[in-house]
Amino acid sequence: MKKFTLTSALLLSLTALVSCSSDNEELDASDISSEDLGKVTLFTGSNTSGKINVFDFTDFSNVTNKSFLSASRDSDGLHYDPTQDCLFEASRSENNILVFQNLGASESGAALAPTLRSDVQVENARDIAVSGNMIVVSADSRGTGDSNKFFVYESTPESVRLLNIYETGNQHWGIFLAGNTLYAARDNSGTIAVYNDFFSNSSGELTADDIVTIEGAESLRGVTYDDVEDCLFLADVGNPLDDSDGAIHTIRNFSVIYSGLENYGTITSDDVATVKGSNTMLGNPVDLEYDNISKVLYTAERATNGGMALAFDNAVLGGDMAPMIQKSVSGISSIYLNVE
Repeated sequence: MKKFTLTSALLLSLTALVSCSSDNEELDASDISSEDLGKVTLFTGSNTSGKINVFDFTDFSNVTNKSFLSASRDSDGLHYDPTQDCLFEASRSENNILVFQNLGASESGAALAPTLRSDVQVENARDIAVSGNMIVVSADSRGTGDSNKFFVYESTPESVRLLNIYETGNQHWGIFLAGNTLYAARDNSGTIAVYNDFFSNSSGELTADDIVTIEGAESLRGVTYDDVEDCLFLADVGNPLDDSDGAIHTIRNFSVIYSGLENYGTITSDDVATVKGSNTMLGNPVDLEYDNISKVLYTAERATNGGMALAFDNAVLGGDMAPMIQKSVSGISSIYLNVE
């Protein structure tokens, strides 16, 4: 039996970055007031347009948007620090982590210049995750003879400084940090990898402590977890060559289920609720964020209509449901949700 530490470890991951230089009952969305939600902001990145969009979802009936031109033409991973009003972007075109300060003071349409870049470049970034002042980037291999990697950086007032590079045989995409434990979606598989005591390792080869199979999943890209509802959410592109078979899997009571598994175990379909079907508009969903106050799950859908930000009401129930909100975002590759 495992000792599950996700919920307690998450307390560390909720700690703000030390500086800017540095993831039920049915609810009708029409019944949700802005007073209930507070301010809800969704940041989106793109791997085609070079744009960063900032959607205000505080009022679902009046969604507004500010758009900025990033220094990165192609990005895959975002993190926003509201205490310092700065955005971290994992750039594939710049091979770097870019830091944009004073985002709130920037006018819509402005071209953003990064105030900081990571001191060591990272190539083929797929996602970014933050715990305290530690930043992790998952990166694909660059070709034959190369390995998939995690790049670990430390955020300080003056720099984003590389600490470690871990090499791994797993082809990761989305990652989620819970304190010192890292959860990674394994592309081209229906599995997630678990790395315990992640930051305690020295640079070099890193082997997953556990691989968990999700029955019914095909090719996982995005992963996020909500400790309040103890729900794990996974974005599944299905067959990458089919732009109509995407899905979102939800595992309720994840900590209880996972704790009862043996190593390299399987979470069966009985414990998985799946959003999938012609009404969902899901073809290749690549990233996820969840708001446990409104019970709304936000998804970066890469294939449909060239890219869309979709919002689902009560996705935890599963089924062939239509998104409650649809916003076109060309080449959408990543999202980050901030609730204040």
